[in-house]
Amino acid sequence: MLTTFILLVMAQTSSLDFAKVLDIDGDGVIHPMEAADAIQMFYDETGEGMPIADVDQIIEDYQIYCLEEAEFFIEDFDEDSDGMVQYSEIPDQYLAFAKYADINKDSKITLQELLQVDPNSVEVFAQVEIDGIFLDLDENNDDQIEIEAFVEDNIEFAELVLPFDTNKDKRISRDEMVAGFALLDASASFDISGDTALMRGTIDESTPFRVMELVYYHPEVKTIVMTDVPGSVDDDSSLRASRIVRSHGLNTHVPSDGEVASGGTDFFQAGVQRTCGKGALFGVHSWAEFGAEGTDYPRDSEEHEMYLNYYDEMGIPQSFYWYTLEAAPAGDIHYMTSDELVKFGMLTSPIIN
Repeated sequence: MLTTFILLVMAQTSSLDFAKVLDIDGDGVIHPMEAADAIQMFYDETGEGMPIADVDQIIEDYQIYCLEEAEFFIEDFDEDSDGMVQYSEIPDQYLAFAKYADINKDSKITLQELLQVDPNSVEVFAQVEIDGIFLDLDENNDDQIEIEAFVEDNIEFAELVLPFDTNKDKRISRDEMVAGFALLDASASFDISGDTALMRGTIDESTPFRVMELVYYHPEVKTIVMTDVPGSVDDDSSLRASRIVRSHGLNTHVPSDGEVASGGTDFFQAGVQRTCGKGALFGVHSWAEFGAEGTDYPRDSEEHEMYLNYYDEMGIPQSFYWYTLEAAPAGDIHYMTSDELVKFGMLTSPIIN
């Protein structure tokens, strides 16, 4: 009955509904290339424009997709079949997302609440990361973590978060962590310098249209220099942005002090010419979704096809994909050796000393 009601409401489309479809990053502003990217997503097979007569159907299809994704979440974790998900029914690794989605804070997640949350947004991504950290290290549950606790847990991560301690009390509060992650998880951006574009930030739903802006407004750019691209919050957007890079013949380069990882490594592979300086870091690990990682699916499962097709297009051996799944679990990272870079055809030229 509830689903029927929601579908009836969704059938009443409006100009505001269409605007939301075009506003991919949900910031309340429809950028020209953002609208172009949204339309391209719906017509990526035909390459044609959007017939006005199709608008209502597109909106309805999009809303049904969102509804189905929310229903899948409920079905996966609703052990007592009451149409809601209690905190007690959710594995610890997904509890942070559940708390974020629990808009009325009653310790249970409803379908209506899930429809109001974009699980692929940078905001959700950061909040889930932060809640997971406090779940592990905030032993007193006072929303404060001692710097020493970070050091004992992971010295490299401790060095990363140390600047978050803005009041210098040798503790990091939840508010300080939120502010710090807002900078770490900032959306990927491009700074133009001559015929290069310096790229830094996390790949998200805004990255494809930002790449479109790059090639449209700055045709002089030939190479994307990836200084710090730690990953992506949305693999679909990451691969779509990467395909735009390849289709426009751009090169990619990671400097000696640069680092790419996860979706950032995939993005690097889109370069026609792919180079790096000595010491550049390339991180890989398995992808993950709610309830599963890439290694949980048989090799002939359709869940792998999106990635395998991408590597085929980029001229990267499929063996690279299977290697990433085994190199490290989703919660960890493996940095490729120089031999591995050669083995999997990551570079089109020798490492620059």
